[in-house]
Parts: sequence; structure tokens; C-alpha cells
Amino acid sequence: MRCLLDTNIYFQILHDRAYLARYRAALLRVTPQTFLSSVVRFELVQGARGDIARARVGKALEPLGRVGRVTAPAHSDWTQAAVIQGRIWDDHLSLRTKVLQNDLLIVYTARRIGAIVVTENTADFDLIRSYVSHRALSMQELARRLGA
Repeated sequence: MRCLLDTNIYFQILHDRAYLARYRAALLRVTPQTFLSSVVRFELVQGARGDIARARVGKALEPLGRVGRVTAPAHSDWTQAAVIQGRIWDDHLSLRTKVLQNDLLIVYTARRIGAIVVTENTADFDLIRSYVSHRALSMQELARRLGA
């Protein structure tokens, strides 16, 4: 099963030892089929504080690049994401300030490579699912399905 981890999963792994310990077995099971979205890397680097933290992110993600498991949105992904963001805003006036661009790009990238998005942000991915079919699971659900 190919997996694409959302930014919040990497953040938890890097900053919460208890989270890492709880899901270590599941993470080890999916690591050989884990892909990195360039959108996720952007969010992680953007959110890092200082050069040391940015270097830490790079070091943590470098193995995925080395083995060729980094994927980036294609032009069509950007176009489709924009259309869906607009439709969500059309249908949900209260969400006009909610920008789902990066989550939509992650969804389209995952779909293109046949991956499941693993996220702790299930609410936004459930909303997106009502417009674009995709597979997204929480880490807890992934661990349960793997029996880990």
C-alpha cells in the first residue's frame, strides 16, 4: 500500500515522542511504500524555525529523495485543485476564507500515484472527498488496518 504522509504526521513524528512510539510499528510497515509530496516538504520547511530546524527537516526527508519517492503536483493537479477550491467556496459561503490549496494538491498527487493520504486532519480531507474521490486515513486508522 502506497502512502503519502501529510505534514501534520511528519510534525508529530518529529516533535512528539509519544506519538512516534504509539505508531512506530505502523510507520515501519509503510515506510518502504511511503512517498513524500513536495507540497508537504514545502510546508515543513516553511514552518521550521531557524536554519537548524530547516536542516533537520531536510535530513529527515532526504532518504525519500535519494530513493526516488518524492512526487510533485503536475500542472493539471494545480488546475483541478483550483476548480475544486472554487466549488467548495461556492457551496459553503462560510468557508470562503478557508484555503484548501495544499490539501487539494496533496490529494491530486496521491491519486496520481495511487497512494493513501495519512493525515490527522481528517475533517478537511473528508470535505474534499465530497468533491474528489480519494483515500485518506488517520494514523490511528492506518495502524488499526495494519494490525500494528
